[in-house]
Amino acid sequence: LFWDTEDIAAYKAEHGVVSVKRDLRPGGDPTRPLPAILSHRTRAGYFQTARTFFERARDLTGQRRLADLLDPVTVRRTLDTHYRDLQPSTLRTVLAAIGKVHQGCVQVGWTQAPSPITDELREHVKAYRDDGDVRQPRFGYLPEDAERILETLKQKGSVFALPAEIALRCGLRISEIAGLQGKHVDLVDGKLHVVGKGGKKRDVDLPAGLADQLNPSRQYLFDPSRSWKQAFYQAVRDAARALGIQVSGVHRLRANCFQNTYQDLVEEGWADKKARQKISKNAGHNRVEVTYSYVPKKNS
Repeated sequence: LFWDTEDIAAYKAEHGVVSVKRDLRPGGDPTRPLPAILSHRTRAGYFQTARTFFERARDLTGQRRLADLLDPVTVRRTLDTHYRDLQPSTLRTVLAAIGKVHQGCVQVGWTQAPSPITDELREHVKAYRDDGDVRQPRFGYLPEDAERILETLKQKGSVFALPAEIALRCGLRISEIAGLQGKHVDLVDGKLHVVGKGGKKRDVDLPAGLADQLNPSRQYLFDPSRSWKQAFYQAVRDAARALGIQVSGVHRLRANCFQNTYQDLVEEGWADKKARQKISKNAGHNRVEVTYSYVPKKNS
């Protein structure tokens, strides 16, 4: 299943293509799996991911043969038991690794059954995370639920209470919060100097009560690592679930911030278009149309 550098070079020469990955995608669809593994790093990642998955499947079922563990019911049960809280990108890797194990088992004659990784299973796994599709509107929590989540984190003494409040009051993305440095905190003007996607910079109002909790002398206010961001997401999710709130995600707190800002501006007499232009700037978006993913149209 693995192509080394010689295999890749031979394919490029034979087919006259620049990108093997692009050429191998079925129908050019970037979301579909490749028929081969093209890097040592990917191979190592798939191996470790699949090993963990099938050890968990073995422990659940008592089965030991890979052909038995590739049963669609077993695969789905293992995913439902152990993988519901993972990020969408990680879940895609898990599904890809399982698919490659099946492909290998077919090649060596251990199974002739079809792959357990079907479009139906992908949709099932995608539904684990209600915020997994960034193209779908995420209108935030009910206003009172956003406050309840924040209060729950504070009552627990969670280290993620402060970053959650920044998301709710300032509308920052989870990556922007993780990357905040002391030099980004402007206590004189009451601003956060935010570095957003693609290095794009913007200034965001910093409420006084929140400013008092930030330490500008620190290099990083929090932790820019991936593990910290995952733990932050999980803390908010756990708080929501403990309160019986079925939707979750840090990004929904960001949406609540823009909805609150929009409502305040409209009550002050701002026209819809002007209010959306304002929150679009606050959000760090280039297009006003993106605001409809956060703030629904009137009467909708």
